[in-house]
Amino acid sequence: MKPALRALGVGAVKALVIRVRERLRTSLALWPGVCAALAFTLAKLVVLLDRDVSGLDGAWFLYGGGPESARELLSTVASSILTFTALVFSITIVALQLASSQFSPRVLNTFLEDRQTKAAMALFVGTFVFALAVLQEVRGTNGGGGFVPGISVYVAFVLVLASVGVFIHFIHHMAHSVRAVSIVKRVGDATRASIDRMYPEGLLEGAGAPPLAPAGPPAALVRHQGRCGVLASVDEAELMKRAEQLGGVIALVPRPGEFVPNGAPLFRVWSAQADVDAAGLRDAALIQHERTVHQDPAAGFRQLVDVAERALSPGVNDPSTAVLVLDELHDLLRSLARRHLPSPQRLDSRGALRLVLPAPGWEDYVHLALDEIRRYGGGSLQVARRLRALLDDVASVAGPSRLAALDEQRRLLDEATRREMPSRAERSIALRPSA
Repeated sequence: MKPALRALGVGAVKALVIRVRERLRTSLALWPGVCAALAFTLAKLVVLLDRDVSGLDGAWFLYGGGPESARELLSTVASSILTFTALVFSITIVALQLASSQFSPRVLNTFLEDRQTKAAMALFVGTFVFALAVLQEVRGTNGGGGFVPGISVYVAFVLVLASVGVFIHFIHHMAHSVRAVSIVKRVGDATRASIDRMYPEGLLEGAGAPPLAPAGPPAALVRHQGRCGVLASVDEAELMKRAEQLGGVIALVPRPGEFVPNGAPLFRVWSAQADVDAAGLRDAALIQHERTVHQDPAAGFRQLVDVAERALSPGVNDPSTAVLVLDELHDLLRSLARRHLPSPQRLDSRGALRLVLPAPGWEDYVHLALDEIRRYGGGSLQVARRLRALLDDVASVAGPSRLAALDEQRRLLDEATRREMPSRAERSIALRPSA
């Protein structure tokens, strides 16, 4: 196994693991499939237990009917649970369509990752498989003889009761999940977790200027080969090791989240060595078909801004939903304002420059969060006042080096308000400092 992994490349194995993990996180078939296998195994084990206690009669945990009534009960269980399962899938698809049309297609992952939906599907599929597996073990007729797995039938009945309760809870859950406040909060929570994971350190004011980028043209240019996509993440530890082996500097060309077409520059390498392992460098960069919040906090900002833009479109005209988005963006920017955003330059243990990894800075996050909402919501009194309150509060906790971006946003907001609001009274309200 180890030689095979070595031939494949450590970076390629890590990229494969990440791809599989992302695929499983949004898969609606994993949990039902696993639960179906477990239910079938459980049915066979409980039937074996039934054969061991077949001499007991009248116990409360044994089904007291004959083979025909047991078959009818199990058939009813299987058919009703199959109906429940179809309803769950139908309701989920309707919720996905509703979220896509009213909010943004990019928020669908919040539904695909919903554990309560997966748990409901898993329970229904497992109950269906359990009932069918027990049904085939019933032998004989009511006339006498045969075998009725009493404990198994009783367990199937309990699973049906649990399924009914889960189905009622699922309807309640989905009714709340399609609300704007729920969708915005789930995207905000995922982005907040990504920020905590990517930027765990506090703000470092006066930490000094970062080292300069390497001078001169690069010795090698590594281009992407394969399907086009977006840069989801890079293996920084692997790149650092390769840069130390080369005794040079490796610079990533695209930022995480940027689109990378086939043949586009992926890495620039400054090194005195002529032999550069281009395949190994490519394996350290994960290219996927879409951005994910888990490795890219900016993707969460993008999703929230898309929801606000849809709400502010003339066909929808729902500034209250845009304000819900601004509430989440307010908290995210307030958190980022107190975080240390790493420099693009990475040094080795001896202080030598080894990596240049471009990433969004404070100004980039501010522009991403506010520019488009200000552009489309500048004529809304509600949105303009909420933007002003956001800027004033974030400025109260931001470090001195980060106030310039907020001051620029405040100036642009004033210009948009004067341009979009012809009424002097409305302009005076919108330009009034927040309380």
